[in-house]
Amino acid sequence: MRTVVLQFFLMLFLASGLPAAAAPGNPPGTEQVTVNRASIVYATRAGDTLMLIAERFTTRIDNWQALSKINNIGSDTAIPVGTPITIPADLLQDEASEARVIALSGSISASSQEGQPLLLGLGAKITEGMQIDTGNNSFLTLELPDQSRISLPSNSRIRVAKLRMARYTKSPRTEILLLNGKVESRVAPLEQNKGRFEVRTPMAVAGVRGTQFRVGIGANGMATEVLSGKVEVARPNGRDSQHLNAGQGNITNAKSIGKPVDLLPTPQLAGAPLRQDQNGAQFTLTPVAGAQGYHVQVATDQEAKNILLEGHARNTRLQLDGLPNGSYYARVSAIDRLGLEGPASTHAFTLGSARPATSGPTPGAPTVEAGESRQLALRWNGSPGQQFTVQVARDPSFSWLIYTTKTAVPEARFPRPPFGTYYARVQLINPDGSASPYSLAQPFVVTDQWIIHDGSPVGAKNAAAR
Repeated sequence: MRTVVLQFFLMLFLASGLPAAAAPGNPPGTEQVTVNRASIVYATRAGDTLMLIAERFTTRIDNWQALSKINNIGSDTAIPVGTPITIPADLLQDEASEARVIALSGSISASSQEGQPLLLGLGAKITEGMQIDTGNNSFLTLELPDQSRISLPSNSRIRVAKLRMARYTKSPRTEILLLNGKVESRVAPLEQNKGRFEVRTPMAVAGVRGTQFRVGIGANGMATEVLSGKVEVARPNGRDSQHLNAGQGNITNAKSIGKPVDLLPTPQLAGAPLRQDQNGAQFTLTPVAGAQGYHVQVATDQEAKNILLEGHARNTRLQLDGLPNGSYYARVSAIDRLGLEGPASTHAFTLGSARPATSGPTPGAPTVEAGESRQLALRWNGSPGQQFTVQVARDPSFSWLIYTTKTAVPEARFPRPPFGTYYARVQLINPDGSASPYSLAQPFVVTDQWIIHDGSPVGAKNAAAR
């Protein structure tokens, strides 16, 4: 009988919500939280109710009803200590995030949320509320913490409407307001962590969970072009929507959301670009059936982050001025009668006396080791006065870069990436501005405590494309 009475009073005490001694290993004011990719699991404390938990973790008390369904708890009453409560990432409160500038050229202007002018350079931090403008023949590439990239071509304007992440899971929540021109986005997969990435215009919003796509504002309305993955285009009120798959695009205007249209195939270069005079070069493309125009971008890198020039033409001959001798990459695409631009093909070429990108000595693959302050260090053989380009990617073909830089010493340091397998390579920049082939790719594995690699670069068949 005494045991029953003691248990009864203990239950009343826990249900009362009065301060109680913390569970072992859980001092007052602390939280026991297990973080998963798309949710957290919270171990309840004395006095917890669903309303209190909802307010603490989601900032909205009325989310207790959603937590009730997810956790099969029928009412907002005191919950036994230690009960696991699952809270999905899309309910968690936001924390501020930031992007950084990884490439820019030409005339770039920016202003803060308060309207104060800002000077942007490589590595500059981009925060919520900032507005960015690119001038004629000016380009900018931003990178988010999850390695998603946002590229602005010439004569474009965006406002970073939202740049946040979910607390604990770090799920990105990004909204880009396109005010003029075009924006191209390459978004890291978001399905697993329930992140969100949207490009908005006054007419519609394009939302994705891991894809590469463009959104532009033109005479016909909002153009959406999907290069990989899937995109949902919807009205700002969410009533009407249209799904687009890879290789499709549509036009949205004030009257309707357009039906999916197949994008035109990629054109090719009809021979190497030719030097027409001291400052100009001519590009000749193979014609594409149905094309009403063509677009060429010239970059110093295969991923086209460092774009120098671009041009449009109604026929297959394009003239670009202001391109000095050197080794470059051209991205060429076709534009249909609606103004939708298809996927681009990429071509290496050389102007003037510069040696081709496949000539010159090739440096050895870099070694990888842990540095200070959560950094990694890359080192390779080099001589005084040499310059190098260094790249780290998620894949051996280097189509998904997480880090790139130029350096005058045979060493580079960069922030330690999340757990996973990565690849590093290095390229020698010749005195005349041309470049050697990239080295073989050095694979390495990042764990919570160790950097693992066997010192053997991948074979030539798996090395990055020259």
